[in-house]
Amino acid sequence: MKIENTKIDSVKITEQTKINIIRKSDFVDEVQITKKGTPLFSWIDISLTELCNRLCVFCPRIDPDVYPNQNLHMGLGLLEKINNELIDLDYQGGVVFCGYGEPLLHPQIKEIIGIFGKEIRTEIVTNGDKLTVDLIHDLFDKGLSFLCVSMYDGPHQVEYFTDMMKQAGLSNHQFILRDRWHNEEDSFGLKLTNRGGTINFGDKVEQGIKKPCFYLAYSLAIDWNGDMLLCVQDWQKKIKLGNTGQDKLLDVWESPRISKLRNKLIQGDRSDSPCKECNTDGTFHGFNHVEKWMSIK
Repeated sequence: MKIENTKIDSVKITEQTKINIIRKSDFVDEVQITKKGTPLFSWIDISLTELCNRLCVFCPRIDPDVYPNQNLHMGLGLLEKINNELIDLDYQGGVVFCGYGEPLLHPQIKEIIGIFGKEIRTEIVTNGDKLTVDLIHDLFDKGLSFLCVSMYDGPHQVEYFTDMMKQAGLSNHQFILRDRWHNEEDSFGLKLTNRGGTINFGDKVEQGIKKPCFYLAYSLAIDWNGDMLLCVQDWQKKIKLGNTGQDKLLDVWESPRISKLRNKLIQGDRSDSPCKECNTDGTFHGFNHVEKWMSIK
């Protein structure tokens, strides 16, 4: 089962963003089963750093009092632990370095990609400001699978980055350029959310509204310090499910606590914070996982 085009077409996002959602569905919406018979996560969003070099109006970082830049980075030892656990699970999903900061600001980004190597599908989402031909070449030589560049400055960046990718020897299947230079009326070209109620963008959400969310059915969000968060929308980091430094990914994934939260969100119960303030759709991926979770209740 893949995303229905009618669903995507009903959302006000650019064509490149739609293409990227559909592209990920090819592996994110494939269900891998654990030894306990439960569907394994298929998408892991890792925040490598607490730094970003931009201030976007639709991002919580626009207010440094709410979300200050901090020189904090994930350690290589923690990343090696995550990688080893994924190999033990014969993990077939994807790992994306994005989260709450700009991944290319991590001083050891090339070493990080080298840790995951060619055994794990590894992607980077970046604003592209730190990209060079040599860096792109090095990252893919280390085993990077895909590069997603979000362009915020204007249409002129398309030619600039297209030429850069060509010089680095990438094919069209190894990168995507997303236009994000639009205005608020056009939702800035992205799937605009209020980041778990952290900012005042997007549609207002009625508290207590029944609106299913599938994030916990298929995905994990890991912060720079190893904290496993509710999801990538929880910018205030209100719910911590565990820590990868002390806990195994699978143990947290199959824990009673996350199971309770998962079941509530699948049923459309957003009564808990930060979910009750969140306006994200949350159903673009994970529908196959939800079907499996429902069948084993």
